[in-house]
Amino acid sequence: MKNQAEHDAMVLEHQGLVRAIAWKIHRKLAGRAELDDLIAYGQLGLLEAIAAFDAKRNHKFTTYAWHRIRGAILDGLGRMTWFARADFERGGYESGAGEAPAAVEKRRPARSELDTSAMPDREPGAAERAMRLELIAFLADLVATLPEKEAALLRATFYEGRTLTEAARRVGISTPWASRLQTRTLADMRVALERNGFR
Repeated sequence: MKNQAEHDAMVLEHQGLVRAIAWKIHRKLAGRAELDDLIAYGQLGLLEAIAAFDAKRNHKFTTYAWHRIRGAILDGLGRMTWFARADFERGGYESGAGEAPAAVEKRRPARSELDTSAMPDREPGAAERAMRLELIAFLADLVATLPEKEAALLRATFYEGRTLTEAARRVGISTPWASRLQTRTLADMRVALERNGFR
């Protein structure tokens, strides 16, 4: 496990990578999402990459982090009703650069129309459900102990599905500051989770 100084150094060292990936995705979306939101999602991916990276496997960290950062950004976008990852991967947002998000939404099949018969059964077992409930309760307690702004940001982005820009506006701070505050808060929460046996 990395010490805090090594962790912080890796976060700072790879800010350019996060911004580069976020900018590339932002350009493909033709302005449909705020760049600062994409950067914030990317920060989450970077934190996950740093926590999970195993140098013993002889992989280059930047290659590993690239996939985690890009995936976190696309996962974040996936919570927005107008975004479809399949459309993004096919370049659908580039070709419809002038379309409003509402027009894109009309092209997507309704959730009820999707064929779920081919999807694998992912019903968790009793032990997994118990662990998940314990984790949810622990996270709720953790969020309740946070300072007001940090808690409001997390609730807005993770519980209510708002973008970071919307959450920042609600809290009364700039989006870049909200991104830094959220990244720091999530890093602190990760440490608390690890100390309490959640890995």
